[in-house]
Amino acid sequence: MRFPASWRQIETWRNWAGWIALNFAAPIGFFWTFRTFGARPAILLAVVLTLGQVIFHRIYDIRFSPFFLVASGFTLVFGSIDLLSLAEPRFFRLAPFAQNFLLGTAFLGTLLTRAPAIAWFAAALPRELRPDPALIEQGYLRRVTLVWGLYFLAKAALFLYLGLNVDLGVLILLRSIIGGGSLTLMFLAELAYRKWLRPRRARRRAPRAV
Repeated sequence: MRFPASWRQIETWRNWAGWIALNFAAPIGFFWTFRTFGARPAILLAVVLTLGQVIFHRIYDIRFSPFFLVASGFTLVFGSIDLLSLAEPRFFRLAPFAQNFLLGTAFLGTLLTRAPAIAWFAAALPRELRPDPALIEQGYLRRVTLVWGLYFLAKAALFLYLGLNVDLGVLILLRSIIGGGSLTLMFLAELAYRKWLRPRRARRRAPRAV
C-alpha cells in the first residue's frame, strides 16, 4: 500500500522528532528552563530528564546511542555535582570543555584501533542520513575521525576560555550558537563531500573506456 506524499512527510518528521527527543531532551530542556528560571532549576530538570531517558531506554530495550551518551552524560555528571553543592553552579560551566576535550581525545585515540569513532556515530544516525558501510572504506572513516577529533579539541580550548571568563548565561548562549552552529556546518560539509564531491572525484579518476 502506497501512502500519499504528505503522509510520508509527516512520518519522516515524526521520526526525526522522536530521534531528537530520545537523544537531546536534556540539553534542550536545560536551555529553555535556564532562560526562564535560572541555573539550578535548569540543571535539576536536565538531570531528571536524563534519568527519565535512561529508564525509557531500559524499559523498551533501546540501545544508548552515542548522541545520547554525549549530550546527556556530561549534563548528568556535572549537573549532579552542582546540585549537591551549596554554592552557585561552578562545575557545570566546565561541562562544555570536558565534553569536547574527552570527545576529541577519544576520537583521536580510536585511530589506533581497527574501528574509528566516526563509524559508531554514523551507525546511530537516522536512516535517511546513515551512510552505507559497504560504500565507505576505512581510510575515509579514519580521515573523517581525525578531522572531527581536531575540531573537538579546538572547541574544547575555546570553551575552557569562555568557561573561565564569562557568566553561565552567556556561556550557555555561546555554547548553543558556536557549538550548534559549527557542529551543523561540520556535519553538512561532510555530508556534501560524501554525497556529491567525493563521487565526482571518483568518476574523474576512473579510467575511461577506449
